[in-house]
Amino acid sequence: MSAEAQNVNSMDKDDVLRVLEQYALEELEANLVTFYLDNVGVDYSRSEFLNNVTSLATDQDISKIVHILFGRTPESISLNSVLRVFELAVEEEEREINGVYYTPEKVINYILEQTIHGDDTVCDCACGAGAFLVQATTRLRQITEKSIKTIIRENVYGSDILENNVRETKIALSLLAAENGELVDNNDFNIIQADALRQDWNDAFPEIANDGGFDVIVGNPPYINIQTMDKKTKEHVLDQYDTVQSGNFNTYIPFIELGIELINEGGKVGYILPLNYFTTLTGEDLREYLQTGKYVSEIVDFGDTLLFDDALTYTAISIFSKSSKSSFDYIKVDSVDDLNNLPDRDFIDIKYSSIDSEKWRLLDEDEFGNIRKIESFRPLDEVSGIHTGIATLKDSVYIVDAVDLDSEYFTITYEGETYRIEKEITEELVKISTIEASSDLKHNAKRIIVPYKKQIQRTLAGDGKQVETTIIPEDELKEEFPGTYEYLEAARDELATREKGDGVDYEPWYKYGREQGLEYIGERLYTPTYSSGPKFLHHETEYSLFANGYAVFPKTVDIEILERILNSKVMDYYIRNTSKEIQGDFQCYQKNFIRKFSVPEFSSSEKDELISLSDQKEIDQYLIKKYGLSLEVSN
Repeated sequence: MSAEAQNVNSMDKDDVLRVLEQYALEELEANLVTFYLDNVGVDYSRSEFLNNVTSLATDQDISKIVHILFGRTPESISLNSVLRVFELAVEEEEREINGVYYTPEKVINYILEQTIHGDDTVCDCACGAGAFLVQATTRLRQITEKSIKTIIRENVYGSDILENNVRETKIALSLLAAENGELVDNNDFNIIQADALRQDWNDAFPEIANDGGFDVIVGNPPYINIQTMDKKTKEHVLDQYDTVQSGNFNTYIPFIELGIELINEGGKVGYILPLNYFTTLTGEDLREYLQTGKYVSEIVDFGDTLLFDDALTYTAISIFSKSSKSSFDYIKVDSVDDLNNLPDRDFIDIKYSSIDSEKWRLLDEDEFGNIRKIESFRPLDEVSGIHTGIATLKDSVYIVDAVDLDSEYFTITYEGETYRIEKEITEELVKISTIEASSDLKHNAKRIIVPYKKQIQRTLAGDGKQVETTIIPEDELKEEFPGTYEYLEAARDELATREKGDGVDYEPWYKYGREQGLEYIGERLYTPTYSSGPKFLHHETEYSLFANGYAVFPKTVDIEILERILNSKVMDYYIRNTSKEIQGDFQCYQKNFIRKFSVPEFSSSEKDELISLSDQKEIDQYLIKKYGLSLEVSN
């Protein structure tokens, strides 16, 4: 491993925080930059910018800070190490509010290789500490042989909403110049502090506007939910961007539109993005926008590989342009290291005519044909009801352990006091995520307090059996279930903390946080939300409540038949090719991903034959033939 790699890999967030407990951020920057420049051996006295940056440095502080960060005093540190310290120094609150995350160097380099091919103007609209722009400057130097200073002045542009990030990007570019024996100063930078989504880019950089736009936009756009945005920005984005008209969005979505709008006709956009923009409901406007303009050039999907140490986000490199081709290239890889070998691997050619903005299925022709066959019969959401479970938003208060049961009561201990809970006000609760097999349901000991009346059992047209529920009035609860009322009264303050206590008015105060999942009854098949392969568990009960997953209530198909179909290779293949995946080979079984899976008609003899099969491989072979699929069953 190179010394540079050792420096970067030895970076630790806790060490950076230790420094920041003793020094202001500007002091950390000053001492680290001074140490770097002294090792480079450049005379930076003529740079007003670097003189200002390093003015707070002292020999004693340099030694102390470098020792804390690296566990020793190295002979030198790399520019990447300096950048990594800057990125780790972002306060957690700022990271959450502004969606700041570190991008692996191999990802940056791949994006730049796919986008920068000449004397291009390059912009990162949310530049962070400058990682993309530093590497872009290096690549432009290799291609154009221009000086670093000239490239910084003529080719490199950026913005960030945080003042610290703007300063650190300028520092990073200055250090790159110094490393090459050059000095830059304040008037050499095209880096501005701005909210990119609200910025008037023509006004900020009129020379770029006069040329028709940037040649290249790159970056790792911020991932911020609309709920955390300030009101003015939210209103502006909803008014100005076509990709967020559903009203619920994450900021990376309008950043894609912004990037495409800012490039010239021959330009390219290269981003690392959450891959859920392929499938999420909030991304449908974006998918429609990308399909209509035929803006996608290439997607490298990292699947369930997590690229960011500090974020649980599954990602894909996405390259966009205005070339309006009829298709784009797609490939799924297992790791960042696979980026080195992509030229030797076959990309799938995805035709725009084969994808639907409702949800993208990025498949080759054989896979696409199989999926069409699997969806060609009766959709699952027509032959059954697919429902989510209850959501109290405070399970710790409502759930009771049935092992404490006597003839009439459960007992529960809360804050050192023991309370009696009337059996009549509880029901069985199945926490789907904790159940491994249908046989486990026979021994399920969980009960839940249900402060609701259930009335009028009925059969809904096309949606199975249902009961109507109403909350038990407080005076009635107190009179008929005094033990439960006393317990809930003791836990009243805790119940008030639901939704973070953010002004949500529960009336009455003991009602569930969400009144969902209470009304459906009947035999059902449970599925966890995420599973490594299908796991639909048959529960013969009519009345149990459930949580942490979904239940399928058959309407026009035998439950034994449906159980075999949903647990088959056919469903496994379907989900692996149409759903989203998380780390550990877990696929998503939300209603949105299973509702279009379809169920063929079976004759009486076919039903008998399928029910008679006990070996899973035989069941899979039978169903693959029934669906007419081009699939093999592995041993």
